[in-house]
Amino acid sequence: MQRSVSRYDLLLAVIALPIALAGVLGAVSTLAMSTALAVGSVPATGGIGYAIFVEQPTQGS
Repeated sequence: MQRSVSRYDLLLAVIALPIALAGVLGAVSTLAMSTALAVGSVPATGGIGYAIFVEQPTQGS
């Protein structure tokens, strides 16, 4: 059985990636961790908003 990456899998990555990158940035730079995570949460929140209001999962997906 071959599995492909769906739009919703990519959307989960778009939500998680900015938070992960912000955590790494906060750990390796002089930027405060709380500031880095706050900045990383902005694009993650955009991905969540997109998932909720624009491209909701359907029953068949």
